Order: sequence, then C-alpha cells, then structure tokens
Amino acid sequence: MEALGNLALDRGRRYVNLDDNLRSLETKLRRLVGRKSDLGSQMTDAERLGTKKRKRGVEIWFEEVAKIETEFVALKTSIEQGNLLRNAFSSGDGVEKMDAIVEDLIEQSKHFDGLLLEAFESRGEPRVTTKLFGEMFDRGLKAIWAWLVIDSISNIGIYGMGGVGKTTLAKHTHNHLLERTQFKVYWITVSQEFSIKRLQDDIAKRLRLDLSHEDDEDSRAAILSRALVKQSVLILDDVWQEISFEKIGIPLGANKCRVILTTRSLVLCNRMSCQRVFDAKTLATNEAWDLFKHTLDTKTVLHEDVEEIAKSIVKRCAGLPLGIITVAGSLRGVNEICEWRNALEQLKACSVGHDEMERDVFPILEWSFNRLNKCERNCFLHCCLYPEDWKIKIKGLIDLFIWAELMSNRESWSKAFDEGQTILNKLIRVCLLEETKNFMGDDCVKMHDLVRDMALRITHGNSKPKSSRDDVPRFLVKSLGWSNSKVTLEPKKWTQDLHAVSFYSDMFQHIKIEVPPAWSPNCPKLSTLCLSQVIIKEIPDSFFRYMCGLKVLNLSRCQGITDLPNSVSDLVNLTALILRDCNDLRSVPPLGKLKQLRDLDLSSTEIEDLPQGWESLINLETFNLNQCPTFSRKIIIPKGTFSQFHCLQRLFFPLDSMVQVNDSEVLNQLKSFIGCLSFTDFYKITQWPKYYIVYINDILTEGPFYDFEDWQQLYFHQCKLGRGSNYLPDDMKSLIIEECEGMGIRCLSDVFKNFINLSHLSELEIKDLVGIEFLWQLSSASPRDQLEVSSFSPLCHLEVLRLTRLPNLVGLFCGESKPSYLLPASTFSSLRELWVSECHSMKQLFTVQLLQNLQNLDKLYVYGCEGLEEIAADGNGEGQGGGEGIQLTSSGGGTTMISLPNLRCLSLDMLPQLNNICKAAMICDSIEKIKIFDCPKVKRLPLFPPTINGLSSLPSTLCKIRGDKEWWESLEWDNPCAKNALDPFFTAQP
Repeated sequence: MEALGNLALDRGRRYVNLDDNLRSLETKLRRLVGRKSDLGSQMTDAERLGTKKRKRGVEIWFEEVAKIETEFVALKTSIEQGNLLRNAFSSGDGVEKMDAIVEDLIEQSKHFDGLLLEAFESRGEPRVTTKLFGEMFDRGLKAIWAWLVIDSISNIGIYGMGGVGKTTLAKHTHNHLLERTQFKVYWITVSQEFSIKRLQDDIAKRLRLDLSHEDDEDSRAAILSRALVKQSVLILDDVWQEISFEKIGIPLGANKCRVILTTRSLVLCNRMSCQRVFDAKTLATNEAWDLFKHTLDTKTVLHEDVEEIAKSIVKRCAGLPLGIITVAGSLRGVNEICEWRNALEQLKACSVGHDEMERDVFPILEWSFNRLNKCERNCFLHCCLYPEDWKIKIKGLIDLFIWAELMSNRESWSKAFDEGQTILNKLIRVCLLEETKNFMGDDCVKMHDLVRDMALRITHGNSKPKSSRDDVPRFLVKSLGWSNSKVTLEPKKWTQDLHAVSFYSDMFQHIKIEVPPAWSPNCPKLSTLCLSQVIIKEIPDSFFRYMCGLKVLNLSRCQGITDLPNSVSDLVNLTALILRDCNDLRSVPPLGKLKQLRDLDLSSTEIEDLPQGWESLINLETFNLNQCPTFSRKIIIPKGTFSQFHCLQRLFFPLDSMVQVNDSEVLNQLKSFIGCLSFTDFYKITQWPKYYIVYINDILTEGPFYDFEDWQQLYFHQCKLGRGSNYLPDDMKSLIIEECEGMGIRCLSDVFKNFINLSHLSELEIKDLVGIEFLWQLSSASPRDQLEVSSFSPLCHLEVLRLTRLPNLVGLFCGESKPSYLLPASTFSSLRELWVSECHSMKQLFTVQLLQNLQNLDKLYVYGCEGLEEIAADGNGEGQGGGEGIQLTSSGGGTTMISLPNLRCLSLDMLPQLNNICKAAMICDSIEKIKIFDCPKVKRLPLFPPTINGLSSLPSTLCKIRGDKEWWESLEWDNPCAKNALDPFFTAQP
C-alpha cells in the first residue's frame, strides 16, 4: 500500500507540474530541431557537390528526430484537447519519457565522429581540354553550376558563334561535374549528319549498353530511358538540328536526367525548350592576348617590335578563342620579324596562309553560311561591303537589301523592310551577326572580324582566287584607313564577274580616290557600287559605260565631286541613286530614262534645281531633297504631278528653300513627308502620313529659321487664319504659329476645330499672331461635362508652351459666361517650360490653383508684358479681358501654400505693372536661379516661406539671385533674418 501511495504521490506531482514540464520539453525540442537544421545545412551543401554522402548512423538520427517531432505534436494536442483528469497521469508519463529521449538525441549530436563519408565512384573519364581564359568562361561555369543545383532546371543550352569556345566550356563543365559532384556525366558529340538511331547508339555506348539486337526506335528509347537514372547529366556537344528527347529516350527531370547542349543557334535552344541558356561571347582584348601568349609558349619572350605585330595579329582574331589558338599555334617557333609581318599581312588579306586556320576556323563559320537559303546568303554577304568593325545601322542595311533587289517581296517598301528585318533576325540568331548600338543609340549589327573574313573569302573579295566559290557573287571590297592618303583604282581588279564593289574610308578621314581618265571598267554583272566617305574630284564620263547591270550607285558623303557624268543617264537598271551628303554636288544629268529608279537621295547637297526628267520616275518610293538650301529659283509643284507615282511612300523637300507642293493629294498615300504646303492645300488633306514635318506658307518667303528635331510637326508661317472646319492631325506633337493674322477670331479653337483634343501635343509655340485673344475656347453648354480630362488632353501632355508678341492675348482660356469653370487637376501637369513675352494685354497668367498643377515645371520665363499684374491670381477675379473673358480655377479650392518641386529657373523681366508673383507661399525645393529685373512694384518674394522658428527655408540647390539693387533693398520680409540669409546669393545688375 505504501508503494502504491508513493506512486500515486509521484504521479500527482507530475500532474501538478504538467504545464511546467511540457514547456520545458518544448524548449528542449526546439534546441534539438535547431541542431538538426544546422547539421542538415552542412550536409546538404556537401551532398549537392556529390563528393560525400551521409553516414548510416547520422541518417538514423535524423529519422528519430523527425519521429519525435511528430509524437510531440500529438502529445501536446492530447493534453490541450483531451479530458484533463482522465489523461493527466498518462500525459505526465509521456512528457517525462519524451523528455529523456530528446535529451539523449541532443547528446548524440555532440559526439558524431563525422557526418559524411567519401562518395567517389567511377562515373566517367575526364575530357582533355585547354586552360580556360576570360571572365566569360568563369561566369559560364558558375552559372551552369548554379542552374544544376536547382531541381526544376533539367535542360541547359550554351550557344554562340563557331570557334567562340562553347565546346571548351562544356568540357570544363563535364570535368567539373566529375570532380565535385555525384552526377554521372556522359559526353556525346552530335554528328552533323544527325539521325535518331545514330545518337541512340552513341548514348548506349557511354552507358555500356548493347542496342544492336533492337531495331525499333521506340524500344531503344525505352531502354535508354530506364538506364538514364537520377543524377545523370548528358552533354550533347555541337547540336545542329532540333532533337526530340522523347524519341531518343532521354527522360528529362530533376529525378531523371539533365541535359547540357552546345549549339550555334539561340533559336535551336528555344525549340528544344532550354530552361536556361548561356551566351558564349568572345574574349576581351587583354584576355585574348593572354590566351595568345599561353598558346604560343609561356616561356617565349617577344621582343618589343615583334610584340607590337603580335598584338595586331591577336586583334585580327577579335577575341575568338579558336582563331587565336589556331594562329598562335601556327606561329610557335617563329622568331624572325619578317615572318611575323608576313603573317599579319596574310591575315589582313584574309588568306591566313596556315592550313590550321582553313581547316579549323573557316569551315565552322562557313557551315552556318551554307545552311542559309540563297536570299539569306546574299543578304549576309552584302554585310561585308561595310568596313571592318563597322556598326551597321539596321535601317540602312535593309535599304541596301531592297535597293540591290536581294529579296523577293517588292509589293511595297514596308513589306520588303519586314522581310529584311526577318532575315537580319535570323542572321543574328545563328550568330553570323551581332546586335549592337552606335553612339546615337540606333539599332545596329556588326560582323565579327573572322566572320567578315570568311564572307570576303567566299566572295573572293580581296582573298585568294582558289578560295572563291561559283555559287556566290564576286565582290571587290577595300576599307581605306589612315595609312592611305590617296588611292588609284586598279583596272586589273575590276573583272567581268564582279557583282559588288565597295570602297569606304574612315569616317573621320576622307581618302582621295583617283579614277584613271577615260577608263571604262568592263563589269556587266556589277550590281552594287559603293564609293562612300571618300574624296573624288572627277568621275570620267566613260566610267559607267559598261555597267549596264548596275542597280545601286552609292556615293554618299563623297567630297569634291560637283557633277555626275552624263553616262549615269543611261544606267536604266538603276534602282537606287544615293548622293546624300555630297556637299559639293551642284547638278546631276537628266534622269528621265531611269524608269526602274526607286530611291533617289539628293539630301544635304548643293543641288540648285530639281533633276531634269524627275517627273518620269513614276516607280520612285523615296524622293529625298531635304536640307538642300541652294535652290536658285522658286518652285511650285502643281496639282496632278504625283498622280502616276503610285509607289511613292517617302517624299522629302527642303523646308528652307523655295519648293512648295500644291499637289496635296499625294500626302494621302505617303508614309513620310517633309515639305512646304500652302494654307489652302493644308485644308484638303484627309489622311496624314505617319511621319511628317510640314511648313505651311502662302507667299514662299525664305523659309523658317527653326530646327526641326522630331516628326509630327506643323509650322504655320505668314498665313491668314480664319474660322472654318479645319482639323489638325490627331497625332501632332509640335505646333508652331508665327507671323500669322487672326483678325475676326478670338480663339485658336475657332480656326482648328480639334485643337482642344490633341492628345499627343507636347510643344506649342505662337509668335507674332495678331488678333487672337485666347488659346482655348470653353463652351457654356455643359461646362463640367466638357472639362473632363479627355477634353483637355493637350493640356495634360503639353511640355513646352511659348507665347511671344501676341498683342491681343488676354488669357489662356475663354468662356461664354461668368461662372467659374473647373479645369481638371491634370491641366498643365506635364508642362516643363513656360515662356511668355511681350503679351501686353494679359493681366493675369493663371490662378494659384492652376499653378499648383505645374508639378513638372522646370523653367518659367515672363518678359516684357506691360499690362501683367499677377503671375498667379487668387482665382476670384471675374475677367481677363474687359469682363468678356472668365477667370478659370482648378478643382480643389483655395490654398495658402503650393509646391513646385521641379522648378529650377524663374525669370521675370520688364514687367512694370507686376504687383504680385503669387499670394500663396511657394515651396521650390529645386530652385537654382532667380532673375527679376525692372519689376518695381514687386515687394515680396513668395519662394521662401518661413519655418516654425520664423526663418526662411532655403533649398540646397539655390545658386544665384539676380536683380536691381534698389529693388532688392526695398523688398518686404516677414522676418528680417530672411534677407540676411539670402544676401549672399544676390548679385546686382551691373
């Protein structure tokens, strides 16, 4: 009985202390779980490397910890939810037993004799490879390694041009996996003559399987799928065609097989559903030099003069590892400087002279070329007509494709352009071209030097005749650099089989080219002739005599030439005559016989008249006479002139000369137009081109002195504006009105019916317009409905507003009745610059409420407005024009403080009646310069509101305040300390 009593007493104590014991157990269990987490992290990292695996005793410990975690949750739930009296004793026992187990597991974790065992086993032989050079390879190894430890990634692609080092990177990845992971790694070189069975056989050999008894592809695939178990990595090198993993028998997945493939095509990576791709790029200059020296011989010391040549040789390889290795290998043991010089000259001539280069580098590059269709091949080869390392503007390149008629689609310029862009996209994807941008940010492509050399070799364009091919056009290409001061064309090189000739000089140095007198090259197949950025004083009339097949004549940026030879008139197959930026060119021969001509570019020349016979060029798609300031007479192109020009899509006439188009109907078919129209013809346009810059003038003056920087611009000059149902183009970005008359109209909305709804208008400039009183007219019919944001879209997107010498201007807005109209809060919200000068009838510029909307205002200039009394009125005034106009307020009610966070410059000059800038305090945290002259009635500066302690708040951006000394001293301040704080920034007028 006593023993039984002691047992009951002991259990009673456990019941009484149950809550405390349970909390103690929970604390110990948290320590145990934390220990488990720490050990698990250590082992997981090592296990992912594949070099180690868990000891069996450690594995059992993890299993017991997991079990005790589950049992504790059940025990705690039983205590909290069960019958306390019924479960008290059994629960107390359970807590005690579990506490002992937890303490034991914690103790065990302190005495593990190592957690892991070595896990190496025979999983394949390492690949023989070369040393890695360059940041790209290091980045590639790290990226691929990081992707492989992500369970969801099972298909990785490495792509790049031939010879860039894809296989080398893959080999190092292969060896890396063997050395540091538990993966089974299988290397397969995919033959160019790919077949499913052949690839299955190659994989089977790596797996030591025999598939010779099985002919059915599906059955073979099933066998391979079972053999490619978890933690298998299959590296497929040099993939040229899309492969179906299912048909081969490759089971992709984290618990199955992973694939790393190398290819030259990003398209192929995408088609094969690569989840991650690595773009293998060429080496940087210093990396290329290191690889060259390493391959040449690390012990070889090059003399200074030889090293200079060697670096030039390395530069020719343009960072392509395979080219560098091949060239360096062929130069091992070469000591004489003459041999180094000879090697460099051979490289420059694109005839390396080393069998290794011809065997290893160019066949790889040429293979990609051979896979293109005929159209793609021709387009690719024409890229080599540009100088080495040239960033070729995509638009200009596609123009060349179109001019040379390399593509089948000639329905329209836009369709041909799309086809050209599609071809370029493919050439980029297969790594024959590289995407880049020039210093202007234009989209460009670039040819790798060795790729260009390959193209020149194929076309026999300054290569050995034995390297040329019969199935490609024959080119003659010469880039003129600093070493050439004068070049004479060599008749012996202008052979009968030439298809394209290109001579380019450096864009910073025009090289003089001399054409032998009375020379007539016999080149009947010549299609493209580019003599660009050179100096040519004269081209003999005989020069084009036997070029009957010429389609493209590009003499752009040729200096010195003043006239084209008369023989150009007989080039009846010519499709493009490009004379852009021939700054000395004054005339061209009659062009009426060139019926096939589609592009005629005479822009930025000194041509004095329209070419004779141009009216007969009815197949023209582009006619460009932009920026030709030297026309000797006024020219009016009459109605009907362009009625037969059904293909015309781009028409550019000079804006600063005497050419006016009175055939407005042509604009309805154009995609782009630059030129001058009469105001009468402006009314007749029903469909505007997509791109336009139009000068509208009735009297053919000397033209505007204005820099047109963007498309979608109209410039009305010296026009008589009147009421009518005239519409501006909806997509117009810039509107300039200068020296026009608006007598009888009060508002620009009376002239242009959609003036209030121009959603793209970002710049508005009005100068010397007589008669206009307001800019925008508001109807009183339904003021609040009308003033939705969409109704005032130009005011929401307007960025620049310039108003100059508008003698009748009373205000910006005009309404027909007295009630206050609410402008939307976004009115002028995009405005960055506001310039108002010599508008003498204005008394108020806008309201305080409207000023609050100008959150993006950067510059505010007001000059010479004799009647202006307030910059921002308080919104209670009833009129701005003798009681007829109304003062508009913005929604939101009155305010005593406004913020203009982006205002940097404030300039007020010659405003004799200006009493007040703004009655509300202005917070201008970005203000830099303040200029106030000849504003004697302004007594307060609202830009520096006082802080709590009464001192002015000075923005850190403030640099200078300029004004009259007397005015500055007469200003009134809420706190005298404010003036003392601002005095250091003030500079008096000299």
